[in-house]
Amino acid sequence: MGPEQLAETGRQTFIGVHLYDQMVPVQHFLRQLKGIIDWKRFACRLIKLYKGEGVVGRPPFDLALVLKMERIAYLYHLSERQVEE
Repeated sequence: MGPEQLAETGRQTFIGVHLYDQMVPVQHFLRQLKGIIDWKRFACRLIKLYKGEGVVGRPPFDLALVLKMERIAYLYHLSERQVEE
């Protein structure tokens, strides 16, 4: 099968990246976690569990992004809605 196609999330905006770099300190825990964990490795393993491996049907959300959101919810005791906000 070909490469999986992921749903567009709109997270690569200039303002988002620019503000993130200004507002979140380099020594922040989440930035350090981003450097330690290889999120794409987990996403590549999980996409194989999807029927069609992310190629057939509606494109799934980026699994690395979903895993990051779940981790934030767990660490900070947040609901899904709170994580999205």
